[in-house]
Amino acid sequence: MQQANEIQTNQLGPHPDLEKTVKKHLNSDFKRPIAEHTLQAFKQALSWLNDWQGEVYLDACCGVGESTLQLAAQYPDIRVIGVDKSAARLQKHGSYVQKQTEQSNIQNYKVIQADLNDFWRLLRQTLESSSKQVSWRLTKQFIFYPNPYPKKSQLGKRWHGSAVFPDILACCKHVELRSNWRVYVEEFVLAADILGHHADIEALTINAENPPLTPFERKYAQSGQALWTATT
Repeated sequence: MQQANEIQTNQLGPHPDLEKTVKKHLNSDFKRPIAEHTLQAFKQALSWLNDWQGEVYLDACCGVGESTLQLAAQYPDIRVIGVDKSAARLQKHGSYVQKQTEQSNIQNYKVIQADLNDFWRLLRQTLESSSKQVSWRLTKQFIFYPNPYPKKSQLGKRWHGSAVFPDILACCKHVELRSNWRVYVEEFVLAADILGHHADIEALTINAENPPLTPFERKYAQSGQALWTATT
């Protein structure tokens, strides 16, 4: 069994600049041009949803798409979209599905390669535009890939410290975050509160009744590390 490394950080509590950073992004426009490959990927997602009139879940940073498939199996009446920027990780999804014979016929999900910074902005524009009414409803977002960037200097690389954070919660206020670094989860809760969204932190127990949804959760649980979840 491969052991997961413990978080190594020079930051022992929520970042002192968190509130200033979140408010700065809230009061400024994210003007970076949308990447063409993400624009095309987003159009593919809209085409796949087409005339769907039900609920949609977004699995952000889905990696190999294990969590996307698991969520689709758990919620067969909901369409699930997994997004990750890594083509290498997503290319492993097909072989993963082949190993899960009992789930090989699940059709209510799609994995897409895209930059989530751009994908979330396009999603917000679509959901808020009166000229682009959609028949489906985004009702929950999942951020399972931990990747907390634990150095104190890396606040801006964490989702709640990034320029796209206001767009994330504008797309859908119901977000579930998971990580093995409690400070990262605490920061997310504080950042969401600044934007007017309450969130609760709970310990995440991985067992037969509550199996891991990602390879990271499996690795951390097998290594005996504590896991945490926050849900707005």
